[in-house]
Amino acid sequence: MKQRSSKKGDDGVSPVIATLLFIALALILCAILVACCMPFISLLEQPLNKSPPETLAIVSVDHYNTKGEKTYESIVTLKNIGRQSLKNSDYRAEIYINDIKQYIVIKTLSAHDFISTNHFGIQLLYGTGPTGYYWDPNQDGIFDLNDRTLHPGDLLQIDIIDTNASSLSFSKIISRSIKLIE
Repeated sequence: MKQRSSKKGDDGVSPVIATLLFIALALILCAILVACCMPFISLLEQPLNKSPPETLAIVSVDHYNTKGEKTYESIVTLKNIGRQSLKNSDYRAEIYINDIKQYIVIKTLSAHDFISTNHFGIQLLYGTGPTGYYWDPNQDGIFDLNDRTLHPGDLLQIDIIDTNASSLSFSKIISRSIKLIE
């Protein structure tokens, strides 16, 4: 029997199949890359200037001592105006005055745990909210900052931060309250 000879050869190479395989491989790699980057893409979709909700609101700032004298006591009252209870040990606070972060260390919102921590810029943490395990809705709490920390005209901002939030570069602020001191 005679073999047929062809000018193209019998090596079985098909450029069309190779091109289709490369396209399929590229699509699979793109799908894997998109799946890996999806959490970061969803973060970019949120507006960057979106302010956190106000869960613990600044209700008042008291400048008077127990004798009624104006001594700039800097006693800040906060109230949980949210709908959920906050587990005090899971949150900390950062304080800003006139948009400048203050060296006021509040590592926990639990009054019991607060006593044993190294805290600066604040004397006491007390009230119905901080004394229990949870700061329930409509409960008040008091941050007794060092005397003369706040003055009329200051812009006070208190951020409540989730200490359990796993984030690469930023803390999860669950509440931000801002008040102009009178």
